[in-house]
Amino acid sequence: MAENSARGAVRRSVLRGLAVGGLLGIGACAALDETQRPALDAIAARMPAEIAGFQRGEVPQRPNDVLTLDYATPNRGAVATVQVYATGGRSVPSDPASVEIDREVTSAVMEVTEAPQGRTGRRLTERERFTIADPGLRCAVMEGAFGRAPVTRHVCVGAAQGRVVKVQVTMATSRTPSADATAFAAGALLAVRGR
Repeated sequence: MAENSARGAVRRSVLRGLAVGGLLGIGACAALDETQRPALDAIAARMPAEIAGFQRGEVPQRPNDVLTLDYATPNRGAVATVQVYATGGRSVPSDPASVEIDREVTSAVMEVTEAPQGRTGRRLTERERFTIADPGLRCAVMEGAFGRAPVTRHVCVGAAQGRVVKVQVTMATSRTPSADATAFAAGALLAVRGR
């Protein structure tokens, strides 16, 4: 009986050691991934001056480890924002159908729809969601108005080097859109990835 108890203790000790070793290995892989990611300043420097007819704004913004770049069509008929950010140590999967990516889209939609509507005059509701398999984006199309002007907003989310890439494109609602929102979103995601 004592021999079985000793074997059980040894077995539990070995299993604990394996579990701790596994956790350390996972931590080391996460640290390795973090060091292999390009710095946000490097991403900002390589972002093109033009993507799908949108021209980059002058100065990228960097509050709290978030890179924000503004783009607009030359006539400002459509404006866009590209944000690149990490999620507090957990890596973001590149599969656009993943729960994590859809959660980021839902969060972005909620940010827009929960704005104080009486003060801003902004009213947007989600119309549809779709996935662009290549390059890997999950998008929501929102419609509504800014004041009296009817607008359409595309909110698309993808991943690059374990970070979230969120793209928003807003333009006046019309039968002939002033820009191709999904082409811009796909181009922006590929640019963040360095392609």
